[in-house]
Amino acid sequence: MRYLAMRFVDDGLFGEIPEELRFYIDYEAIARDLAVDYSETEIAGTRLIYRCA
Repeated sequence: MRYLAMRFVDDGLFGEIPEELRFYIDYEAIARDLAVDYSETEIAGTRLIYRCA
């Protein structure tokens, strides 16, 4: 989930965040929030994240 949180921030889903502020982002907290709507599993060594809604 942490990887998904980082991708969402990088892709701009939380708006434009200046580089100097990215050190203060709590990716673990975002990951916990994402775990409500997303789930992850591993199949044949490949990790998959999918939306449960």
